[in-house]
Amino acid sequence: MKKETIISFLVFCALAVIVIISMKLTYNNYQTSKQIFNGKVLCSALMNASIKYYKENGVYLENDKVSINNDYPFDARTNPYFSVFSTYPIDENTQGISVFGTVNKKDYELKVKFNKDDDVKSIRNIKIQTIKHKSKN
Repeated sequence: MKKETIISFLVFCALAVIVIISMKLTYNNYQTSKQIFNGKVLCSALMNASIKYYKENGVYLENDKVSINNDYPFDARTNPYFSVFSTYPIDENTQGISVFGTVNKKDYELKVKFNKDDDVKSIRNIKIQTIKHKSKN
């Protein structure tokens, strides 16, 4: 009887450890998805501001790793995970935007490309590429 009790206890402990590990992994994935979504919202807002600016002025603005642009006007400092962005030309008709993670998402970069003829879009209709760079540690 003692041997069966010990085996049951060990099986229970193993199951409890498996449940705890899977809960932790699920929570971490949820947190990462939530944080990446903040970056996607920033990409969407920047893209729409760029399209509007182009339609009003006939040119795109170029920014290299900034948090503020007074010409749009745009301020990304309030985004807790992605507060630095770059805007750059890809070719004659195409513009690109990259947003860079800060703090615990510093290895992440989100990119979006769009055409000067695009209309303002909802975040659901934008294809945003998520890139995780290797850590420099």
